[in-house]
Amino acid sequence: MTASGYAFLRGGAPERLTGLALLLAALSTSVIQRDIPVLFAGMEVGVMVVDLILLVVMIMITLHADRFWPAWVTALHALGTGAHLAKAISPDVIRLVYAVLSAVWSYPIVLLLVIGTVRHSRRIQAQGWDLDWSRQDRTIR
Repeated sequence: MTASGYAFLRGGAPERLTGLALLLAALSTSVIQRDIPVLFAGMEVGVMVVDLILLVVMIMITLHADRFWPAWVTALHALGTGAHLAKAISPDVIRLVYAVLSAVWSYPIVLLLVIGTVRHSRRIQAQGWDLDWSRQDRTIR
């Protein structure tokens, strides 16, 4: 939540959109995951839907942003989303393994958002501008 706030305050459009997407995904997941005694015992369909939506959003940001870090965020999130596929293929996947595989990637994702925001902020300070989207005219400031 703090990283998203930092991205809103100091980031460019890709950082703000990613921060918003991560925040909405986290809030949605917390609303969906209410039955704590049975978390990850079976397929977490609601969480999988949230993860798939976030993956699509991150792919779109990655394809259009004039940044490299969103590609790493997308790849890490795809690994986490893949945990749902593993559980679907093999329902015998251990509950703890499923939980860890689907969640562990969120920590480096948040770190990458912070690093991307810091780097954007430094480029603004150094140059006075920073291109957000790759399709913009590079002469626009």
